[in-house]
Amino acid sequence: MIAQHSSWRERLGILRRAPRSALPRLVLASFASLPPALEPVVCEIATPDRYEDGLTELAGYLSRPAPVIPAERRGLEHLLAYQRNCSGAIGMGDLLFLHAFVTVLAPARVVEIGTLSGFSAAVIADAVAQHQSPESESVVVDTIDLNPRCLTDQTKPVGFMIPQLVPRLSSRIRVHAGQDARYVEQIAGARELQLVFIDADHQHPRPTLDLIRVSRFVRPGGWVIVHDIDLGPLAERMHAAGVSSEHGAPSGAQWLFEAWPFGKISAGNIGALRLPSNLRDLVPFALAMLRIPSELEPIPTRRTLEAFFAAVVDLLSPYLDRAGLSRR
Repeated sequence: MIAQHSSWRERLGILRRAPRSALPRLVLASFASLPPALEPVVCEIATPDRYEDGLTELAGYLSRPAPVIPAERRGLEHLLAYQRNCSGAIGMGDLLFLHAFVTVLAPARVVEIGTLSGFSAAVIADAVAQHQSPESESVVVDTIDLNPRCLTDQTKPVGFMIPQLVPRLSSRIRVHAGQDARYVEQIAGARELQLVFIDADHQHPRPTLDLIRVSRFVRPGGWVIVHDIDLGPLAERMHAAGVSSEHGAPSGAQWLFEAWPFGKISAGNIGALRLPSNLRDLVPFALAMLRIPSELEPIPTRRTLEAFFAAVVDLLSPYLDRAGLSRR
């Protein structure tokens, strides 16, 4: 068994000492090149009048029955009204796609990496709760953020908007401040989740690191939604229009989405990535992504690479265990 407390160098040493027959051959050649990327299915829901069509399209893509659309969607309408008057919310098209995707997939709970104000957590919670009893008290969203204070308003804690956005659901949304994607192992079991939403540090390779860290807890063939996959081009358009981008335009989420070699759905600045049925197939892709130069400063780059290799070995640990490899 690979000890959880062992250092990344020790765990990587186990991987290096493993006999060739115990590891997927693709892992050994993974630094050669990125696997060929697939073209995404496109499902943009830019305006509310496209929402029902978007639901139908997503149901087809996800091989799910089309959801019954209630005559009144007060939760969604409230979120849309707030989005129109709030600079800290995700874009309208992103909101509509995220809500529609969760509505069609109908997970019991979603984990979010990157809380910020809590707006997207509220969107997810409203969509999840539609399929549950109004009397239910089960958790619908676990949202994780490394920062205890909201980056867009340092006077407030992360997730501060949740109670005003979804007051009836706020007790069912757990905010885990001061944690990163590694914390998922504390709140989810292996292959438990149907969906994870990643919207944290967008500097390459951190979005890919977040995905590798959470993938062990997602069901085979499950989904990871990634936000800001069009951030770079969006910033260029803003610059051309004479508008500055306050938080820069890192490309990590964009590069992750564009290079993804498995199934994916694009909705403009947000997209859904389907995990392979065998998580070992992620390893060649993840390691090859490291060929893209980091957007971080030198010291954070080194620490992120150490974390990256540790996450890859953690991903492979069940296969190494079954192969009879142990820490020595």
